[in-house]
This record gives sequence, C-alpha cells and structure tokens, in this order.
Amino acid sequence: MAYEVEVKFQVTSPQIFDLIRAQKQVADYRLTNQRIIPQRDTYLDTLAGTLFQQGVGLRLREKKGAYVVTFKRQLQGIHVRMELEDALTAVQAQALLNGNLVDVSGEAVQAAMAYLQAEAIHPVLHVENTRESWHIHAGAGGVEICFDDVRYINPEQTQCIQEYELELELKAGDVALLQGIAHALSQQYNLIPSSQSKYERGVELFRLFASVA
Repeated sequence: MAYEVEVKFQVTSPQIFDLIRAQKQVADYRLTNQRIIPQRDTYLDTLAGTLFQQGVGLRLREKKGAYVVTFKRQLQGIHVRMELEDALTAVQAQALLNGNLVDVSGEAVQAAMAYLQAEAIHPVLHVENTRESWHIHAGAGGVEICFDDVRYINPEQTQCIQEYELELELKAGDVALLQGIAHALSQQYNLIPSSQSKYERGVELFRLFASVA
C-alpha cells in the first residue's frame, strides 16, 4: 500500500507550462530530469457509478506496452490518496476491461470488489495524457512536477475534451516542501488548487452518472 501526497492545478493554457520551462526553476529550486511520458487510462465502474459515489476509483493504465491496475481512495489532507497497484498481463488487462474481475488477481481489484457487492463493471471513461515530468531535489526532499496535456474521452469514444493540468507530487521529505512549492506556483501564476482527480474531472465533464449534478 502506498500513499500519494499531491497538489493539482487546472491550467487554462499550456502557455503556463512555457513560462515555467523558461524560468527553469520554481520557488528557487531548479527543475531537472525532463521526461515525456504518454499514458492511456481506462476507468472502470458500474453504470451507476458505484465506486465513484463511494470516493474510490479503479484505473487500468497502459504505458509503454505494460499494464497496471490501480485502486485509489481519497483520504484527508492537502490531497492524500491511498493507492494499491498491481502489474497485469495483457490477458488480465483484457479480462478487466470485460468485467471479469475473478480472472484478475492482486490487491487493487480485490479492494474494488469490496465496494462493488458483485455489481458488474464497465469502462466508463478514457483518459489520454501526454505527461511532461520534471523533478525538484531539495536536500532530503523531492517533488515531481508534471505538465499534463489531458484528453478526456467518453465511454462511446465519440467525444473528446482537452484540458491542461499541473500536478505536483511529494516523492520524499516533509509535506511542507510540497506546500511551499505549490504556494509559490499559485502566487506567481495565479493558479487555484483543485482537489479533483482525473476520474472526478471526467465524470463532471461528461455528466456520466445521473446522480452527479
């Protein structure tokens, strides 16, 4: 089991990313180790959004030909999520997409099944993200800063909505480091922190479940 401690900002234009790149630093910390990481995510839930309504999510990620299933649950704090993650084979990934949970081993799916009460799941949201990842190293601490070019795609794959997100995740050290960097970004670029996960944002954009306003 792992815990994510992160801060997110919805960004109105990728020009914010250009400005940060040009500065080559945030809060006097130098940006290093740029990487481009394409990600393809499928979120699975019941047609009524049983997992979503309980504040949890089940995500299948494909990255560089590998598959990982992740169960996430919101916890209290600046933005803290409990995370269970398991690597899958291509056969297991397809079984998951088909809703055959009993054919997929691992803690992540087992955790989701406890919330489902034998209800069937389906792919309900697709997210394609071109992630540009940078790192800040500060003594014993470290923060990953990600420029996300996100495309939310509806279940029928007939609609696509593009947005931009700036995500900061604490990799090592005290949460005060993350808070200080987030505050500096917020002040310098007039950004407002967002508590939404990408799953929550996609549900909102497409109004996926009838009980979601």
